Amino acid sequence: MNRLVTIFVAILIMPALLNAQEMSADDMFRQGNEAFMEGNYDKAIKHFQGAVAEKDDFKEAWYNLGATYGQARQYEKEIECYRKALKLDSTYSRAHYNLALALEDSGKFEEALEEYKLTLEHEAQAIDAMVNMGILLTRMDKLDDALAIYEKAIGVDSSIADIFYNQGIAYGKKAQGAEEAEAKKSLIKKEIDCYLAAVDKRPAFFKAFYNLAVAYNKVGDLEKEIESYEKAIELKKTYPEALYNLAYALEEKGDTQKAIATWKQYIEIASRYESEKDFVEVARQELARLEQTGVR
Repeated sequence: MNRLVTIFVAILIMPALLNAQEMSADDMFRQGNEAFMEGNYDKAIKHFQGAVAEKDDFKEAWYNLGATYGQARQYEKEIECYRKALKLDSTYSRAHYNLALALEDSGKFEEALEEYKLTLEHEAQAIDAMVNMGILLTRMDKLDDALAIYEKAIGVDSSIADIFYNQGIAYGKKAQGAEEAEAKKSLIKKEIDCYLAAVDKRPAFFKAFYNLAVAYNKVGDLEKEIESYEKAIELKKTYPEALYNLAYALEEKGDTQKAIATWKQYIEIASRYESEKDFVEVARQELARLEQTGVR
């Protein structure tokens, strides 16, 4: 799941006319919310700063100020604001959650993990916290813990594709570290099942189809690998990674002409991206080889 920033919004009744000197903390809070919703984060910061200057125990304003600093990628200030909100109310689950996100963005993984745990302590069914906690645990190679939290999330709501997608990533990473062939095979099977569940919940989930193709490649199922890459590309026409891998898979199948067409499509699309520069050079060489000889 992507970084999800929530803000606290209150409905306030305003006098018809109000000058800057007469604005209360609540007035500035409301205007900060309006500026935030408009994407004017500098203006929102000024209003929220004014609100907490006027009313230091205004936890929602501290929280919203933190969320706005987060949008401006000022993570240290964001963290400080959430901590102020939590000092006022240690059970403020949304502040724990956003603090966890900010700490993770700052590379403070262990601290972030503790904040995810506190979020769930105060809001036991917070799905977004469970999923992001699982992603962090996977990054930290705490794969059994990640899989456990995903199972917990599924128990709360089994309709969310992102849970199964990220669970599949954890199984795939665990399979990489498996030493015994049977254990590796079993883990990859679970990885595949997770991606299948993800696309069942969200049929347009092109990233899940891509990961599914990679998983099928691991078990040597070429037909399903190709089918999954093609589905990913159908959903996202400009998907360079899928096109690149598909070209190799098609050649492996013996469909040289289709592989040539796919390399051409890849080069046309990937040439727009600096990150694909080295791969485009490889693709040009592969295309030239196939056009000249039709063999490796």
